[in-house]
Amino acid sequence: MEIGGIAMKVERYTHVSKTDGLEISVLRIEPDNAVDIKGIVQVVHGMNEYKERYIPFIKYLVEKGYLCVIHDHRGHGQSIKTPDDLGYMYEGGFEALIDDTHEITLEIKEYAKKITGEDLPITLAGHSMGSMVVRSYLRKYDSDIDKLIVIGCPSKKPGMKAGLLLIKIIKLFKGERFRSRLVASLVLGDFEKRFKSEGPSAWVNSDPEEVKKYRADPLCIYMFTLNGYENLVRLTMRTYTDGGYAMKNPSLPIRFFSGADDPCAISEKDFNKAVELLKKQGYTNVKGKMYKGLRHEILNEREKDTVYEDMLSFIES
Repeated sequence: MEIGGIAMKVERYTHVSKTDGLEISVLRIEPDNAVDIKGIVQVVHGMNEYKERYIPFIKYLVEKGYLCVIHDHRGHGQSIKTPDDLGYMYEGGFEALIDDTHEITLEIKEYAKKITGEDLPITLAGHSMGSMVVRSYLRKYDSDIDKLIVIGCPSKKPGMKAGLLLIKIIKLFKGERFRSRLVASLVLGDFEKRFKSEGPSAWVNSDPEEVKKYRADPLCIYMFTLNGYENLVRLTMRTYTDGGYAMKNPSLPIRFFSGADDPCAISEKDFNKAVELLKKQGYTNVKGKMYKGLRHEILNEREKDTVYEDMLSFIES
Protein backbone atom coordinates (compact mmCIF):
# COMPACT_ATOMS: atom_id res chain seq x y z
CA MET A 1 0.00 0.00 0.00
CA GLU A 2 1.14 3.58 -0.66
CA ILE A 3 0.30 6.91 0.94
CA GLY A 4 1.75 10.18 -0.25
CA GLY A 5 4.11 8.23 -2.50
CA ILE A 6 5.52 6.30 0.45
CA ALA A 7 4.96 2.53 0.61
CA MET A 8 3.79 1.23 3.98
CA LYS A 9 3.22 -2.08 5.72
CA VAL A 10 0.02 -2.81 7.62
CA GLU A 11 0.00 -5.63 10.18
CA ARG A 12 -2.83 -6.75 12.47
CA TYR A 13 -1.95 -9.14 15.26
CA THR A 14 -3.02 -10.35 18.68
CA HIS A 15 -1.21 -9.51 21.91
CA VAL A 16 -2.04 -11.73 24.88
CA SER A 17 -2.37 -9.63 28.04
CA LYS A 18 -0.01 -10.74 30.77
CA THR A 19 -2.58 -9.66 33.34
CA ASP A 20 -5.35 -12.12 32.53
CA GLY A 21 -4.66 -13.71 29.15
CA LEU A 22 -7.18 -11.54 27.28
CA GLU A 23 -6.46 -11.33 23.55
CA ILE A 24 -5.76 -7.69 22.66
CA SER A 25 -6.18 -6.65 19.02
CA VAL A 26 -3.25 -4.59 17.71
CA LEU A 27 -2.67 -2.60 14.51
CA ARG A 28 0.86 -1.71 13.38
CA ILE A 29 1.53 0.54 10.37
CA GLU A 30 5.01 1.49 9.22
CA PRO A 31 7.03 2.75 6.25
CA ASP A 32 7.76 -0.15 3.89
CA ASN A 33 11.49 0.50 4.03
CA ALA A 34 12.96 0.21 7.52
CA VAL A 35 15.66 2.78 6.72
CA ASP A 36 12.90 5.41 6.42
CA ILE A 37 11.80 4.88 10.04
CA LYS A 38 13.00 7.63 12.37
CA GLY A 39 10.84 7.00 15.43
CA ILE A 40 7.85 5.28 17.01
CA VAL A 41 4.43 6.68 17.92
CA GLN A 42 2.13 4.59 20.09
CA VAL A 43 -1.47 5.82 20.09
CA VAL A 44 -3.91 5.02 22.91
CA HIS A 45 -7.59 5.53 22.05
CA GLY A 46 -10.48 6.75 24.18
CA MET A 47 -13.69 5.39 25.66
CA ASN A 48 -16.33 3.91 23.33
CA GLU A 49 -14.12 3.78 20.25
CA TYR A 50 -11.45 1.63 18.63
CA LYS A 51 -8.11 1.65 16.87
CA GLU A 52 -9.25 2.00 13.23
CA ARG A 53 -10.65 5.48 13.94
CA TYR A 54 -7.03 6.67 14.20
CA ILE A 55 -5.87 5.41 10.82
CA PRO A 56 -5.95 8.90 9.15
CA PHE A 57 -3.70 10.34 11.88
CA ILE A 58 -1.46 7.28 11.82
CA LYS A 59 -1.11 7.42 8.03
CA TYR A 60 -0.03 11.04 8.34
CA LEU A 61 2.69 10.03 10.81
CA VAL A 62 3.81 7.06 8.70
CA GLU A 63 4.19 9.38 5.74
CA LYS A 64 6.52 11.46 7.91
CA GLY A 65 8.65 8.41 8.71
CA TYR A 66 7.15 6.99 11.90
CA LEU A 67 6.36 3.42 12.84
CA CYS A 68 2.94 3.53 14.55
CA VAL A 69 1.06 1.10 16.75
CA ILE A 70 -2.37 1.19 18.37
CA HIS A 71 -4.44 -1.45 20.17
CA ASP A 72 -8.08 -1.85 21.09
CA HIS A 73 -8.51 -1.47 24.83
CA ARG A 74 -10.02 -4.41 26.64
CA GLY A 75 -13.80 -4.20 26.21
CA HIS A 76 -13.45 -2.18 23.00
CA GLY A 77 -13.27 -2.90 19.28
CA GLN A 78 -11.94 -6.40 18.74
CA SER A 79 -10.44 -6.87 22.22
CA ILE A 80 -13.54 -8.71 23.42
CA LYS A 81 -14.51 -12.36 23.87
CA THR A 82 -18.08 -11.83 22.64
CA PRO A 83 -20.04 -8.84 21.22
CA ASP A 84 -21.88 -8.62 24.55
CA ASP A 85 -18.58 -7.72 26.23
CA LEU A 86 -18.31 -4.23 24.72
CA GLY A 87 -17.84 -1.89 27.68
CA TYR A 88 -16.72 -4.71 30.00
CA MET A 89 -13.08 -4.65 31.15
CA TYR A 90 -12.78 -8.23 32.40
CA GLU A 91 -10.79 -9.31 35.43
CA GLY A 92 -7.89 -6.96 34.77
CA GLY A 93 -9.92 -3.76 34.95
CA PHE A 94 -8.32 -0.33 34.78
CA GLU A 95 -4.95 -1.57 36.05
CA ALA A 96 -4.78 -3.84 33.00
CA LEU A 97 -5.64 -0.93 30.69
CA ILE A 98 -2.39 0.63 31.86
CA ASP A 99 -0.31 -2.55 31.83
CA ASP A 100 -1.64 -3.69 28.42
CA THR A 101 -0.43 -0.36 27.06
CA HIS A 102 2.99 -0.77 28.64
CA GLU A 103 3.36 -4.32 27.33
CA ILE A 104 2.74 -3.07 23.81
CA THR A 105 5.28 -0.27 24.37
CA LEU A 106 7.96 -2.85 25.13
CA GLU A 107 6.81 -5.04 22.26
CA ILE A 108 6.94 -2.27 19.65
CA LYS A 109 10.35 -1.06 20.86
CA GLU A 110 11.74 -4.57 20.53
CA TYR A 111 10.19 -4.94 17.07
CA ALA A 112 11.59 -1.57 15.93
CA LYS A 113 15.09 -2.49 17.08
CA LYS A 114 14.86 -5.81 15.28
CA ILE A 115 14.02 -4.22 11.91
CA THR A 116 16.18 -1.07 12.16
CA GLY A 117 19.03 -2.17 14.41
CA GLU A 118 18.50 0.95 16.56
CA ASP A 119 16.82 2.01 19.79
CA LEU A 120 14.32 4.45 18.30
CA PRO A 121 12.69 7.27 20.27
CA ILE A 122 9.07 6.58 21.18
CA THR A 123 6.21 9.01 21.73
CA LEU A 124 3.13 7.83 23.62
CA ALA A 125 -0.09 9.66 22.71
CA GLY A 126 -3.38 9.10 24.55
CA HIS A 127 -6.82 10.54 23.81
CA SER A 128 -9.63 11.08 26.34
CA MET A 129 -9.87 7.92 28.48
CA GLY A 130 -6.59 7.03 26.79
CA SER A 131 -5.15 10.30 28.14
CA MET A 132 -5.88 9.03 31.63
CA VAL A 133 -4.33 5.68 30.80
CA VAL A 134 -1.10 7.32 29.63
CA ARG A 135 -0.93 9.73 32.57
CA SER A 136 -1.41 6.83 34.99
CA TYR A 137 1.23 4.94 32.96
CA LEU A 138 3.72 7.64 33.97
CA ARG A 139 3.58 6.54 37.59
CA LYS A 140 5.60 3.39 36.88
CA TYR A 141 6.80 3.48 33.31
CA ASP A 142 7.91 7.03 32.42
CA SER A 143 11.46 5.87 31.69
CA ASP A 144 10.21 3.60 28.86
CA ILE A 145 9.05 6.50 26.66
CA ASP A 146 10.72 9.62 25.27
CA LYS A 147 7.74 11.96 24.90
CA LEU A 148 4.09 12.06 25.96
CA ILE A 149 1.10 13.64 24.20
CA VAL A 150 -2.12 14.10 26.19
CA ILE A 151 -5.16 14.70 23.94
CA GLY A 152 -8.69 15.75 24.95
CA CYS A 153 -8.06 15.09 28.63
CA PRO A 154 -11.09 14.92 30.93
CA SER A 155 -10.56 17.36 33.79
CA LYS A 156 -11.06 16.36 37.41
CA LYS A 157 -14.72 16.40 38.45
CA PRO A 158 -16.21 16.41 41.94
CA GLY A 159 -18.31 13.53 43.22
CA MET A 160 -16.19 10.61 42.04
CA LYS A 161 -16.30 8.79 45.40
CA ALA A 162 -20.07 9.18 45.54
CA GLY A 163 -20.36 7.95 41.97
CA LEU A 164 -18.23 4.92 42.78
CA LEU A 165 -20.46 4.12 45.77
CA LEU A 166 -23.58 4.36 43.59
CA ILE A 167 -22.08 1.97 41.04
CA LYS A 168 -21.20 -0.50 43.79
CA ILE A 169 -24.75 -0.40 45.19
CA ILE A 170 -26.37 -0.99 41.78
CA LYS A 171 -23.82 -3.71 41.04
CA LEU A 172 -24.78 -5.47 44.26
CA PHE A 173 -28.33 -5.91 42.98
CA LYS A 174 -27.84 -6.08 39.21
CA GLY A 175 -24.37 -7.53 38.71
CA GLU A 176 -21.26 -6.08 37.08
CA ARG A 177 -22.49 -6.65 33.54
CA PHE A 178 -25.62 -4.54 34.00
CA ARG A 179 -25.88 -1.40 31.87
CA SER A 180 -27.34 1.47 33.88
CA ARG A 181 -28.84 4.49 32.13
CA LEU A 182 -28.60 6.39 35.42
CA VAL A 183 -24.86 5.82 35.72
CA ALA A 184 -24.34 6.63 32.02
CA SER A 185 -26.22 9.91 32.39
CA LEU A 186 -24.17 10.87 35.44
CA VAL A 187 -20.91 10.22 33.58
CA LEU A 188 -21.78 11.75 30.19
CA GLY A 189 -24.76 14.00 30.93
CA ASP A 190 -22.76 17.19 31.45
CA PHE A 191 -21.02 16.71 28.11
CA GLU A 192 -24.31 16.40 26.25
CA LYS A 193 -25.90 19.40 27.98
CA ARG A 194 -23.54 21.99 26.56
CA PHE A 195 -24.53 21.26 22.96
CA LYS A 196 -28.01 19.82 23.55
CA SER A 197 -29.61 22.03 20.89
CA GLU A 198 -27.40 20.42 18.22
CA GLY A 199 -28.45 16.87 19.07
CA PRO A 200 -26.83 13.79 20.65
CA SER A 201 -23.03 13.52 20.65
CA ALA A 202 -22.53 17.08 19.31
CA TRP A 203 -20.01 17.57 22.11
CA VAL A 204 -17.66 15.17 20.31
CA ASN A 205 -17.08 17.29 17.20
CA SER A 206 -18.10 20.67 15.78
CA ASP A 207 -18.46 19.07 12.32
CA PRO A 208 -22.03 17.64 11.97
CA GLU A 209 -20.87 15.13 9.34
CA GLU A 210 -18.32 13.66 11.74
CA VAL A 211 -20.99 13.47 14.45
CA LYS A 212 -23.25 11.55 12.04
CA LYS A 213 -20.47 9.04 11.35
CA TYR A 214 -19.87 8.66 15.07
CA ARG A 215 -23.57 8.13 15.79
CA ALA A 216 -23.84 5.50 13.03
CA ASP A 217 -20.93 3.45 14.36
CA PRO A 218 -22.02 0.53 16.60
CA LEU A 219 -18.48 0.33 18.02
CA CYS A 220 -18.92 3.88 19.37
CA ILE A 221 -22.57 4.01 20.37
CA TYR A 222 -23.01 1.55 23.21
CA MET A 223 -23.33 1.83 26.96
CA PHE A 224 -20.59 0.67 29.31
CA THR A 225 -21.35 -2.07 31.82
CA LEU A 226 -21.17 -1.26 35.53
CA ASN A 227 -17.78 -2.98 35.47
CA GLY A 228 -16.68 -0.57 32.74
CA TYR A 229 -17.92 2.52 34.55
CA GLU A 230 -16.43 1.44 37.87
CA ASN A 231 -13.05 1.01 36.23
CA LEU A 232 -13.41 4.32 34.40
CA VAL A 233 -14.04 6.12 37.70
CA ARG A 234 -11.14 4.31 39.37
CA LEU A 235 -8.87 5.25 36.46
CA THR A 236 -9.95 8.90 36.79
CA MET A 237 -9.26 8.84 40.51
CA ARG A 238 -5.82 7.32 39.89
CA THR A 239 -5.05 9.97 37.25
CA TYR A 240 -5.82 12.83 39.60
CA THR A 241 -4.28 11.40 42.77
CA ASP A 242 -1.45 13.61 43.95
CA GLY A 243 1.78 11.68 44.57
CA GLY A 244 2.80 8.09 43.96
CA TYR A 245 5.01 8.69 40.91
CA ALA A 246 8.32 6.83 40.62
CA MET A 247 9.67 9.87 38.73
CA LYS A 248 12.40 8.05 36.83
CA ASN A 249 12.25 10.55 33.96
CA PRO A 250 11.40 14.03 35.33
CA SER A 251 12.63 15.80 32.18
CA LEU A 252 10.17 13.86 29.98
CA PRO A 253 8.65 16.32 27.45
CA ILE A 254 4.84 16.33 27.92
CA ARG A 255 2.29 18.28 25.86
CA PHE A 256 -1.45 18.62 26.42
CA PHE A 257 -3.67 19.38 23.41
CA SER A 258 -7.42 20.01 23.77
CA GLY A 259 -10.31 21.80 22.13
CA ALA A 260 -11.29 24.99 23.94
CA ASP A 261 -14.96 23.97 23.51
CA ASP A 262 -14.41 20.43 24.75
CA PRO A 263 -16.79 19.88 27.69
CA CYS A 264 -14.41 17.17 28.97
CA ALA A 265 -11.92 19.92 29.72
CA ILE A 266 -14.70 21.78 31.59
CA SER A 267 -12.85 25.10 31.35
CA GLU A 268 -9.43 26.54 30.56
CA LYS A 269 -8.85 26.85 34.30
CA ASP A 270 -9.57 23.16 34.86
CA PHE A 271 -7.46 22.18 31.85
CA ASN A 272 -4.54 24.12 33.31
CA LYS A 273 -4.99 22.31 36.64
CA ALA A 274 -4.41 19.01 34.84
CA VAL A 275 -1.21 20.41 33.34
CA GLU A 276 -0.08 21.81 36.67
CA LEU A 277 -0.68 18.52 38.47
CA LEU A 278 2.08 16.84 36.46
CA LYS A 279 4.38 19.78 37.10
CA LYS A 280 3.66 19.41 40.79
CA GLN A 281 4.80 15.77 40.65
CA GLY A 282 8.19 16.97 39.40
CA TYR A 283 7.94 16.92 35.60
CA THR A 284 9.86 19.93 34.33
CA ASN A 285 8.83 20.10 30.66
CA VAL A 286 5.01 20.22 30.61
CA LYS A 287 2.94 22.61 28.47
CA GLY A 288 -0.61 22.78 27.16
CA LYS A 289 -2.45 24.18 24.16
CA MET A 290 -6.18 24.69 23.57
CA TYR A 291 -7.72 25.16 20.11
CA LYS A 292 -10.43 27.78 19.84
CA GLY A 293 -13.74 26.47 18.53
CA LEU A 294 -12.74 22.79 18.63
CA ARG A 295 -14.50 20.19 20.74
CA HIS A 296 -13.50 16.76 22.03
CA GLU A 297 -12.08 14.83 19.07
CA ILE A 298 -9.54 17.33 17.80
CA LEU A 299 -7.95 14.68 15.56
CA ASN A 300 -11.21 14.50 13.60
CA GLU A 301 -12.17 18.20 13.52
CA ARG A 302 -12.20 20.35 10.37
CA GLU A 303 -8.92 21.92 11.53
CA LYS A 304 -7.26 18.56 12.14
CA ASP A 305 -4.41 19.36 9.74
CA THR A 306 -3.23 22.10 12.10
CA VAL A 307 -3.50 19.74 15.06
CA TYR A 308 -1.54 17.04 13.20
CA GLU A 309 1.19 19.53 12.35
CA ASP A 310 1.46 20.79 15.93
CA MET A 311 1.80 17.25 17.28
CA LEU A 312 4.37 16.34 14.65
CA SER A 313 6.33 19.47 15.50
CA PHE A 314 6.43 18.39 19.15
CA ILE A 315 7.42 14.81 18.25
CA GLU A 316 10.27 16.09 16.10
CA SER A 317 11.42 18.85 18.45
